[in-house]
Amino acid sequence: MSYRLLVCDLDGTLLDNPPDLDPALVDGLRRAMERGLAFTIATGRMPLGTARYRDELGVTAPVVFYNGALVRDHEAGRDLMTLTLPRGILWQAHDVFAHAPVDPLFYRDDQLYCLAESFPVRTYSQDQRVPLEVVDAPSEFLRMGGFVKTLLIGHPASLPAVRAELGAVVGDAARLVMTRTDYLEIIPTAASKGAALTFLAGHLGIPLAETIAVGDQENDLEMIRAAGLGIAMPGAPETVRAAAGRVAPPDEEGGLLELFTELLPEYFA
Repeated sequence: MSYRLLVCDLDGTLLDNPPDLDPALVDGLRRAMERGLAFTIATGRMPLGTARYRDELGVTAPVVFYNGALVRDHEAGRDLMTLTLPRGILWQAHDVFAHAPVDPLFYRDDQLYCLAESFPVRTYSQDQRVPLEVVDAPSEFLRMGGFVKTLLIGHPASLPAVRAELGAVVGDAARLVMTRTDYLEIIPTAASKGAALTFLAGHLGIPLAETIAVGDQENDLEMIRAAGLGIAMPGAPETVRAAAGRVAPPDEEGGLLELFTELLPEYFA
């Protein structure tokens, strides 16, 4: 099979050793794009938290943000697809996360908000180089519309119980997805990296059978399943590795660059 579109998750996939990308992988991807490969990023991050990596990699294709809730074409300066949470749903969920051992973050209008500037949210803001705004009136703020997602940072042992409580509140009005062992996100029902990949492939005129998707967490599952070839990172959960057609070799065996050279020799060899 000849593949024409490569879509990679960022954290835990391309960005395995934050905050820097592997220079050899960057060089390989840039060379592949010069040879005609369509390549882009599909991430849970917001645009500002992704910009430095998009620029370093030289990505010109539309990028998937917020776990599939936004597909943005930076070259054309427009959004191709945007999804938001139902108005008021975060206020309905407020009683759960306000009394749970989590630190919530809220994404609206490409800005990052919190209810209190705790150490975890401040660290998140600094790591992603995104300004953080503290909300003074949670009741009024959380009743607004236009939220793309909410991230709850918590201990891996606590998040399953928080997820169950939130699920009882939001029902089918939103999706709950783990993006790291300590990250639980509330995203729009129709949002997924798989749906975004399908949309993007159609936009680019590339059949899904000719796409490769790479990821490492639960939020990458739909994308891995939708692609012509899904690839899981070696440290991915068993459910993700089981859904993939291939598992990337560890770094000491060449990592993604070795696998891309095998699968896409016309672009990487």
